Amino acid sequence: MSEPIVDRVEIAGTPSAIWSILDDPAALGRVLPGCESVEPDGPDRLRLVLVSRIRMMTVRTDAVATFSERRPPTHLRLELDGTARGIGGSLRVVVPFDLEPVDGTRTRVTYAIDLTVSGTLALAGTRAIRDAMRTEIGALVRNVERELAAREEHGDLG
Repeated sequence: MSEPIVDRVEIAGTPSAIWSILDDPAALGRVLPGCESVEPDGPDRLRLVLVSRIRMMTVRTDAVATFSERRPPTHLRLELDGTARGIGGSLRVVVPFDLEPVDGTRTRVTYAIDLTVSGTLALAGTRAIRDAMRTEIGALVRNVERELAAREEHGDLG
């Protein structure tokens, strides 16, 4: 098992506005990089199809996301369990994160990503998968900011 990816980023938006995206499966599907589909699957649970580019291959993963430790709008724990299509193998990602207001317009998001990869998927390289996750986190932040700007433009601040 490798060390968790620990980081913090600032996002243009309030904790409540960011939380409203987490509570909206359609919005979450728009901001998650590589999300092909998202369907509610009971309380605090979603079924997802995610696509990632890892090294020279594209990996399509069927995943279940479970949200726990909910303390709106400041804390959430995400557990994602997925199985790679076609190549076999699985991954488990656990991400507790905290949202802290910086000022009236920005939020500091602190997170730790604990990734476990097994089976054939691990042959692609856990390090390569970790690197892809870091890239996708940057895209996620940009997408959340874009979603919040669009909501503000349309007068829907969640």
